[in-house]
Amino acid sequence: MNKFLLGIFLVCCFAIPALAQQIKFNQGIALTKFDYQNQQGQNFQGLKPGSGLTFSLSYHKASLIDSTKDRTEHTPLASTLSQSTSMAKFLSMINYDLGVQLTQFNAVGDIQNNAFSYQTDYMGVHGKLGFRISLPWQLSLNLQGIASLNKILHGNQLLTNRYVDLTEDPQFSQVKIMAGYGVEFEKRFSPKLAGFFSYEQTQSVNSNPVGQSTLNFKPTAFSLGVRFLN
Repeated sequence: MNKFLLGIFLVCCFAIPALAQQIKFNQGIALTKFDYQNQQGQNFQGLKPGSGLTFSLSYHKASLIDSTKDRTEHTPLASTLSQSTSMAKFLSMINYDLGVQLTQFNAVGDIQNNAFSYQTDYMGVHGKLGFRISLPWQLSLNLQGIASLNKILHGNQLLTNRYVDLTEDPQFSQVKIMAGYGVEFEKRFSPKLAGFFSYEQTQSVNSNPVGQSTLNFKPTAFSLGVRFLN
């Protein structure tokens, strides 16, 4: 865990500032469904989604290519772009994010009138590959594929009148690999600033081996953010 957090710290302190042509920051809420199966493969129906906060800071590359620059260079890519304006336009619409995030994956539930809750804080790194569609009035729509790695920082389960430390539970302490998709609706306010509303739907893709109980996260996140343009 310490090595994982050290890697995230290095990304924050070195990689993002070194690369930063554009920076994105957003915050919002995550509604997380816990999908639990026992050793017999039966789903537990007593869990309900809980809400938590989510924060993200990322480096944003607005386009895979600079079509003006690439066309003037003597490279195979420049030759291809000079012959195909449609290819150049398509590549200029593809963008990506690399960043860090802090998310609370929470849930509540009950068994025979005994209520319980899960409160967790996860830190992780993410990558997003998007396709931005320009709209009138300085608006745009960015469709994204998302992948992330997340490690628990803190977590408790309240069961009746007792708290359980979830950082010692393998179902929570393992690195959660998550994948999914997102949509950003963006408005350009000035040559240097844009604001956006984001919707993301992801789920964990790794769990315990067959024959053991499994726990997967399925968060839905809504957030507001800003993008600082160069």
